[in-house]
Amino acid sequence: MLDLLATGYPSMDHIVAVSRSPAIGETALLETPIDDTQATFGGCGANVAVALAKLGFRAGVAMVLGDDDVGARYLAYLDGVGVDTCNIARLPGTLSSRSYLFRNPDGEYQNFFLAGAADQWQGELALQGLDEVRYGLVTVGYYPYNRAFVQRLAERDIPIIWQLKPDIAAYPADALADFTRQSKIIFCNQMELEYLSIVLEMSAAEILKAHDLETIVITRGRHGSRVLTAEAQIDIPSVPCEAIDTTGAGDAFTAGFLAGYFKGYPPIDCGRLGAVLAAFCVERVGCQTHLPDWTALQTRYAEHFGDL
Repeated sequence: MLDLLATGYPSMDHIVAVSRSPAIGETALLETPIDDTQATFGGCGANVAVALAKLGFRAGVAMVLGDDDVGARYLAYLDGVGVDTCNIARLPGTLSSRSYLFRNPDGEYQNFFLAGAADQWQGELALQGLDEVRYGLVTVGYYPYNRAFVQRLAERDIPIIWQLKPDIAAYPADALADFTRQSKIIFCNQMELEYLSIVLEMSAAEILKAHDLETIVITRGRHGSRVLTAEAQIDIPSVPCEAIDTTGAGDAFTAGFLAGYFKGYPPIDCGRLGAVLAAFCVERVGCQTHLPDWTALQTRYAEHFGDL
């Protein structure tokens, strides 16, 4: 049984410090070369699946890789950390997705993304093993693929958990109602929630009620998060840490929250677990390079919030 089958763009992340964020026509200095051997594994859906696997859950990914060396490396890596890869497709003659993220001294990023094979997928989506899937996770990805993914899960009455982005290419307005209707939990920041509210012409409270959602989780960066349910609004503080690289922090939060949710913890504990896992993530460069096991997560949780 898979606790979660996640979809979205994969990415091999090249995260490079730069002297400043240049304006058009200006030049900035790279602090280190862009070196393929230093690239780290990323992509929102895979970030969540890997984090959950390291916590002891069963997670899989449904995504598209190229048939290049990057795709082979990523596939072998996911197999090695225990993520189910039976729903990964590799397209002949294509490149796997890559991100080039340039971080200035203030911790601000400019991101340049090559979608590669992921945006070349076409045809019917056949997903294996759906009878053994509890939830699907939808993260930003190629819209035709995501749409087909949601449809396949709907046919099996599998609820989705949705990471919303205000990206009209990934989530066009006419799809928002359908995705919301099938969701149990939506993760978003305040701007993304406003985007959803404008399109659906509903407040957050109305969205929860009209679509029978269990939870809307609003991430707020260093200010923590807010968990909205039909019964309550719960504010969760962030966990103090020395942040080196914030890439993937939101995905780590999602994974921590879902770890608590899958174990049946109340929303406040789920949010706190998300905050703790996000703190682990940002202490190293890369989305998946500093993810704890369940024991380490519990230990650090206890340091900040008491025993679970």
